[in-house]
Amino acid sequence: MSEIRKRRQRAEVGRNRSALVAAAIRVLGERPEASMSEIAAAAGVTRQTAYAHFGTREMLLASVRDEQSRRAIDALTAADLETGTATAALDRFLAAVATMLAEQTRFDCSDNDRTADAARHVPIEQHLDALIRRGRDAGEFTTDLHTEWLIAATIALGHAAGQHLRGGGNDVATVAAQFRSSVLRLYGAD
Repeated sequence: MSEIRKRRQRAEVGRNRSALVAAAIRVLGERPEASMSEIAAAAGVTRQTAYAHFGTREMLLASVRDEQSRRAIDALTAADLETGTATAALDRFLAAVATMLAEQTRFDCSDNDRTADAARHVPIEQHLDALIRRGRDAGEFTTDLHTEWLIAATIALGHAAGQHLRGGGNDVATVAAQFRSSVLRLYGAD
């Protein structure tokens, strides 16, 4: 097989995988019980192609979780948490989380693999750790609670917000506002 043909095949594989993940996010957001066939059709590929790339629906969902984590990290990077006051940076972080909640909570994509789930949180924890330390150094955030506790509580509140949305409790704007208020109070920044 020629090198050009190999490159074309690799590019097509990449496009198909990306299309399947994007379609899964879209389709599962509307119909959480959607089958691999429905997701494949939405991606413009065959069911066989979907299974060739992912093997099982759970493997596709793992790729969806990875994509959502990548988007979350991109949103945090775009929030520029190193600029301005720590409180303003925290507010930008919370706005980024609200955007992620709106996208991610249309369906439950939780992971039963605690190790994989914990690994996805590491970059978020690192961003929060730096932000909390900066806020404490500036006298903006409480020193009564351990940094690790604030990080764990922030992530737990984010998960609770997502569960609340999936349960149909409130609209995204209301849940995001409650999440924001809770975290600001927790940090002593309200």
